[in-house]
Amino acid sequence: MLAPEARGHGLGTQATRLTLDYAFHITNLRMVWLKVLAPNTAGIRAYEKAGFRTAGNLREAGYWLGQTCDEVIMDAVAGEFEGPSVVRPLLTS
Repeated sequence: MLAPEARGHGLGTQATRLTLDYAFHITNLRMVWLKVLAPNTAGIRAYEKAGFRTAGNLREAGYWLGQTCDEVIMDAVAGEFEGPSVVRPLLTS
């Protein structure tokens, strides 16, 4: 969660991308998944920019501001994660 004044600067995308970098290049995971509430469009956009894709929906599985809403299931796979690791060099120094 980011404070309102920190939003819109790409920090969520960057943090998510670093998490995927660590997951795929350090721990050698093949896939990472998450759930996000459908009305959280800023979060979904950040996850997509980081490399996640929508895998499906859980209908009426969550609550947003007291109302039921869908949960979006998103996943990222190692084979689609582009670019060299920025985490690995920091850990091997």
